[in-house]
Amino acid sequence: MAGVELLCQGLQSDDSIGAEHRRLQGRFATDDSMLPRERTRLRRSRVDHCFPLKTAFCLLVVFGLAGVPAVAQQRIAGVVRRNGTRERLRDVEVSLTGEVLGEPETTQTDAEGRYSFPHLSPGDYTVATQTERFYPEKVQVSLGPRATRHVDFDLTPISSLHEQVTVRAEKGLLDQSRSSTVISLDRKRISELPEAQRMQLTDIVKPFVASAVASHDNFVHLRGNELSLNTFINGVSFFDNPHQLFTPGISADIIQSVNVITGGFPAEFGNRFGGILDIVTRSGFDMENQGHVTLGGSTFQRNNFSFDYGGHTDHLGYLFFGQGFESGRFLNTPSPQLLHDFGRGARSFAQIDFRPGEKDSFRLLLTGDGTNFELPNTPEDASRGRDFFQRNREQTAILSWDHVFSVRSTLSTSLYERYTSARLLPTSDPVSIQAQGLRNDTTLGLKSDYSLLLGSRQTIKTGVDLTLFRLREDYSFDPRENEIDIGTFDFGGRKTGGQAALYFQDEVRLLDHLTANLGLRYDQYSLVTGASGLSPRINLAWGLQDGSTVLHFAYNRFFAPPPIENLLLSSALGFEGHPPQVSHSNHFEAGISHSVAERFVVGLTGYVRNDENSFETTELANVRIFAPTTFARGKAFGLEFTSRFAEIQPLGLSGYLNYTAQRAFQTGPVSGGFTVEQVAPGETGPAAFDQIHTAAAGVAWHERRTGFWARTELEYGSGTPATLQQDGEEVRLRLPQHLIANLSFGIGLFNREQSRLNLQFNIENLTNRVYQIAKESEFTPIQYSAARFVSGSLSLSF
Repeated sequence: MAGVELLCQGLQSDDSIGAEHRRLQGRFATDDSMLPRERTRLRRSRVDHCFPLKTAFCLLVVFGLAGVPAVAQQRIAGVVRRNGTRERLRDVEVSLTGEVLGEPETTQTDAEGRYSFPHLSPGDYTVATQTERFYPEKVQVSLGPRATRHVDFDLTPISSLHEQVTVRAEKGLLDQSRSSTVISLDRKRISELPEAQRMQLTDIVKPFVASAVASHDNFVHLRGNELSLNTFINGVSFFDNPHQLFTPGISADIIQSVNVITGGFPAEFGNRFGGILDIVTRSGFDMENQGHVTLGGSTFQRNNFSFDYGGHTDHLGYLFFGQGFESGRFLNTPSPQLLHDFGRGARSFAQIDFRPGEKDSFRLLLTGDGTNFELPNTPEDASRGRDFFQRNREQTAILSWDHVFSVRSTLSTSLYERYTSARLLPTSDPVSIQAQGLRNDTTLGLKSDYSLLLGSRQTIKTGVDLTLFRLREDYSFDPRENEIDIGTFDFGGRKTGGQAALYFQDEVRLLDHLTANLGLRYDQYSLVTGASGLSPRINLAWGLQDGSTVLHFAYNRFFAPPPIENLLLSSALGFEGHPPQVSHSNHFEAGISHSVAERFVVGLTGYVRNDENSFETTELANVRIFAPTTFARGKAFGLEFTSRFAEIQPLGLSGYLNYTAQRAFQTGPVSGGFTVEQVAPGETGPAAFDQIHTAAAGVAWHERRTGFWARTELEYGSGTPATLQQDGEEVRLRLPQHLIANLSFGIGLFNREQSRLNLQFNIENLTNRVYQIAKESEFTPIQYSAARFVSGSLSLSF
């Protein structure tokens, strides 16, 4: 309860009111007579928003501590029966093998014929039965992040001396019970990306997700959503934006498996909905005292070094990871030339897993990351000697406890904390727009999840997530002699607030081939503004033709609080005194997927999303300070085509092709946050990331005998909208289309049981096509893509 009291005390304090009084001494020639009215409004909003939030926190803490709450760990469970009579069989030995297991695991069925393998990592597994009275059976399954797979056995009594082993596969390319739009990436698939591309988490999404649009300042937008990526790490999510301008980010090399979810969201997911990155990190229990050292080099000084080491005893698993990197092209540049764009960073990761017995598992995850980088210049900026510099820091701690009550029910509880900071250092030249500042964001939280299996057809999940935020922002700004619409100001703000969420979802097989994931989520939020909302989620999947064809439909209601980066500054500079607002959205999607001989899968999905308070980010006068803005309404719709073919073993070939036609619009007026645009009520225009046609394709070849592999990828974009000044008039146009080709190949040398050496070479942007990416606003020059990169890496496993 101390956290609840602290939260409400912060909401009722006047520390940010004084900061707002100091604000905007020059911002649109603000009239001081507005300030007393704003002061009264702010005090009222604190009182109004504190009481319901405190009440919600109290209620949810009761639920959380009572143990009422989806399981954050993966597991395989099922029932063993006698074929024909359906009698439940007890004391049947069930074994589990897989590539990520150091050694097979075994268990026995209980009195109701049930078995369970908890605390698993994502991957491919074989489940097998063994008993003297029945023929053995084996089932092959694929387990995704934070998933539960039901594997039931109907055993046939031994009636002769002839041995009979039944093997069936349930890990086909198409899951007829999956009602979400999901791309699953495992560690092997991620590891074949260029080493430098794995430095930033957002970069691993672009080659594989149909709707991904690369935009200004290295942002990645999915399905017409500005602040789209929501990162879940072992079931815990944070509000931070994962793009490298805001945080040091996490390395893709610590990922065991990740699901990229873009539609049909279960109720456990909240806050941002362009794409969920549901990540499960690597564990020492999947390693046998093994380590890796990787050294990479590239043109444009894109160099990197990383190492990891992990292993386990009977009860303790450990994994340590460290990484250092640098780049002569850290951010997208406002010129084809690289002018003042060098950056470097370091990351550390540690995970300790402790399993004192079969029923309990404890996990401590720790990260500490930092980046230092220059803000890119135009040739004009460079001639002035402009030298802005930014430092980002982050540290995270997640302590999790998973408890197995029985083969049917489990509980997972996590305490988590994250601290991020971004410091903008001023330019030393006397002419450019001057700015400097510091942003600190602290997040504390408690999440508790409960999962209950009801037979082999139904899984109920319920959970609670309590989050406390503490924000600090200090900025100063001086346009000097430059003519812009923003005047000099000094800003200092402090704010404490939070969010409470409670969800319930029921994944049930209504008919033999009809699966429903039905859920309801409640969110209560209070920070610079307050709101609450109920979010129903209806996701359906219907398998046809023995599962080779799947129809899916989803209706999701979204509740999305504004991003926390520069939220206080944006609220102080808010349009007509309004802070960024909470967004409410209705999202519909429907699609069909078809599998041909378990080799080739094609899918077609259409979606439409309508937003109330659509998010945008607005740059503060070309100094890379981005403040959140909300428009009255937003709309996005599109049609996605996806196809992939699994590896043809004799040839070693596999590949994919994704294409999306989509549009994204925003409608005025501005409902809150910083902006310099005058958008009339009802005025509609395309969003800055409105790229109509986007496509990605790739083909991979693996030669098993020598270990040689090669991969080529193509990326196409039809161009984003821009407004340019021509002959003193504003002209709206689209930037030119682009087609980029990438090539990677590698080979494993002297592969032995304990050691091996892997070589990899990459050519990104093979044809050296430098194209215009985007123009975010009138303050932002057109930004350009990277030129050709040639890189190589050497990885030693021991």
